[in-house]
Amino acid sequence: MDNPRLNGKKTYEYVFDYFSDQILSGKLKLNDKIPTEREIAEQLGVSRNSIREVMHMLEITGLIECLQGSGNYVRCDPVEYMLKSVNMVMALLEIDYSEIFHIRTGYEYAAVRLAVDAATEEELDEMHQILEEMEQPMSAKESAKLDLKFHHMLVNSSHNRILILYSSMLDGLLDQFIENFRAKILTNKMRAELLRRSHWGIYNALRKRDLPEAMKAFDKHFRIVEAQLEKLVQKNAE
Repeated sequence: MDNPRLNGKKTYEYVFDYFSDQILSGKLKLNDKIPTEREIAEQLGVSRNSIREVMHMLEITGLIECLQGSGNYVRCDPVEYMLKSVNMVMALLEIDYSEIFHIRTGYEYAAVRLAVDAATEEELDEMHQILEEMEQPMSAKESAKLDLKFHHMLVNSSHNRILILYSSMLDGLLDQFIENFRAKILTNKMRAELLRRSHWGIYNALRKRDLPEAMKAFDKHFRIVEAQLEKLVQKNAE
């Protein structure tokens, strides 16, 4: 006999909604131990196999950790799963790197605005150290890695966890592309010098807590990179 509480839903959907409600309502919090499969099955009036199926799915997404002999716990490490999902969506929708790049840049604009007030002295010191390292003789590839490190530091200094999470996800999608792309830009001495100045401009503005100057410096940086990206996309399309 069908469980009347399913209300037309498939069993796994009903069980998934139960877990969602528990987390969203605050009844289950980070690191809480989850009731046993038997307890949940009895409470919901469904089979233990249905509970196990949904818990396995939640474990894959990084929201649940199953510890042998200890039980199941609420965790929060969904980035890898989100990366896989977004990669598949990108492929199906034929989204190109330029679209991701513009979203990533939008996040950085927001990060700069927040970092003007939120960046700590330690974070600013680390940015300064990265820029000093970039002044040393090195290959374009090595410089590109430091460039990426600087931008990671910039986003982290916003102290906005959602911004950091989504920026990290986009970084995962762009990492290889960005590293190669930055290296291409930095092989041109004139462009490399313009980017060097814009990086220092962003840092100096943050150090002075000057929002207009910081936005102006970041916009200059964005325009340099955007121009090269457009050329690359056009070349690949030909």
